[in-house]
Amino acid sequence: MTENIASLFMGQVESNKGQPALRRKKDGRYIDIMWEAYGRNVRKLSCSLLNLGLKEGDRVAIYSYNCPEWAYMDLAALSLRAVVVPIYFKSNAPQVEFILRDSKTSLIMVGNESQLATINSIRDRLPDLKNVIFVGEKVLGSHAMALTVSSLLAGDAGKAEAAELERRIGEISPDDIATLVYTSGTTGEPKGVMLSHKNLLANVGSDLTAVSMGKGDVGLSFLPTSHVLDRVVVHYMNIVIGGTIAYAGSLESVLEDIQLVRPTAMCGVPRMFEKIYSGIFDRINSGPGLQKKLFHWAVATGSAVVTRHAAKKPVSPWLKLNYALADALVFVKIRKLFGGKMKLFASGGAHLQEEIDIFFRAIGIPIMHGYGLTEATCTVTLNTRTDFKPGTLGLPLPGVKISIAEDGEILVSGDLVMKGYYNRPEDSAETLAGGWLHTGDMGYIDGQGYLVMTDRKKDILVTSGGKNISPQRLETLLCVSRFIEQAVIIAERRRFVSALIGPDFLQLKQYCTGAGIEYSTPGEMVKKPEIIKLYEAEVDKVNSKLDSFEKIKSFVLMPQELTAEAGELTYTLKVKRRVVDEKYRAIIDEIYE
Repeated sequence: MTENIASLFMGQVESNKGQPALRRKKDGRYIDIMWEAYGRNVRKLSCSLLNLGLKEGDRVAIYSYNCPEWAYMDLAALSLRAVVVPIYFKSNAPQVEFILRDSKTSLIMVGNESQLATINSIRDRLPDLKNVIFVGEKVLGSHAMALTVSSLLAGDAGKAEAAELERRIGEISPDDIATLVYTSGTTGEPKGVMLSHKNLLANVGSDLTAVSMGKGDVGLSFLPTSHVLDRVVVHYMNIVIGGTIAYAGSLESVLEDIQLVRPTAMCGVPRMFEKIYSGIFDRINSGPGLQKKLFHWAVATGSAVVTRHAAKKPVSPWLKLNYALADALVFVKIRKLFGGKMKLFASGGAHLQEEIDIFFRAIGIPIMHGYGLTEATCTVTLNTRTDFKPGTLGLPLPGVKISIAEDGEILVSGDLVMKGYYNRPEDSAETLAGGWLHTGDMGYIDGQGYLVMTDRKKDILVTSGGKNISPQRLETLLCVSRFIEQAVIIAERRRFVSALIGPDFLQLKQYCTGAGIEYSTPGEMVKKPEIIKLYEAEVDKVNSKLDSFEKIKSFVLMPQELTAEAGELTYTLKVKRRVVDEKYRAIIDEIYE
């Protein structure tokens, strides 16, 4: 693809008149926004931004939850050859201030009063920020200096503004920087990744060769649009195919929204699929014996079919017959939990357990799980419907090349590789040395060409005995337990491996109720001998799969979960190890005493 996002969008507006483009949840039901209205709103907002003096190359930040206005502002800014700077909607004031100052943003759209208050608290330290635009219809009290999206959409576009809009769209080059997406900063300050129209559309084009999506498809926008996965795989793919996007009402209402929308695809993260998987198995295992027996037979049958498909081996007529029966009796009912029309899930950001991958493929809703990073726009490798290998991150997408450096680092090249880091020439040169993107991830390519990631290069922990520990692998194994929400492995320069464990307090409370265990606070709950014994059993399950030097010898149950708001996690829920090590140093030191 050589077009730009703005011209592609305007073309779809003309081609899809009378068809829904976006769906917004209001008062418990979904309302359609047609492609004509979508295009009209983007044009009006573009002209209003011109009246505010937005110049080509200016940075426009979006600090909001997912909503149609997010898409309006994104496309309006891109249409004017501005550069969009997405900010995670739960980012705190210091995080927001760093991004706005570093990017020299001149205009920002915010989604709610809390975000508006955050901007007001730092505005006097942002000399480049000229305009603040609020998604809501009214701005109250001390926030009255902000404009509103509704007032900007209510204005009439003059002929001069409309002509200037057309001129700018016509002059967009595929190599123009479309967006600055700031890295999550797990190992240092966030860096602004410069992605061009060409980068973004190359990734969409590669993804579309691997998944069958078209005009009739409905995607549910659930993950933050500030992250490249939702923005590329949901929003920009929708612009290319002319489909429909429905916005989840909230993170808490996703299951309800799935039933209302009945989407055909959505993005998720491995932890979400782990919870769904555990929830289904817990429900079945607590049910009648006959139901349990039928379910486990169906899963075993489906797993056998999936395993043969993965190995490119034929499925016997007898196994086909059994699978058809398992589908009719069991799997069709599970698919109804996802609305009944779901074709596939897209997943990234962490390792997906092999048994979970096989399970979802068995029930008929494969998880297209792969490898990607912001510096490569989004997706680099993918397990597709037909070419997949559970336990791996899939094959390289068309147009993508992967190599493994001598030290095991994964290297990537192709049109989806970023132009560099904003205002960081030395970092850019180092990361893009030799014409390859040095990802900072360690891994290997197996005998069939599938990518396997072992860990982050900077995350490898070395014990005092010189043993290398892969923390992500151990943490993923721990989080398979329905009682564990988070885990942080400790081992660097230590005598043995230990872990900070964040319980899944919902599951733990239910367990305490069933076992008659009384407590008054979460802190008291995690110190109960019965609870410690429960978690010892969960850790022992993981240790049974590990080599002796990897085994988790000790752990601490945390009385509260780690959060992005506290700076302990990135907005993609990756652990900031340096922050956690410093913040919980006393607890960690106590383990080793």
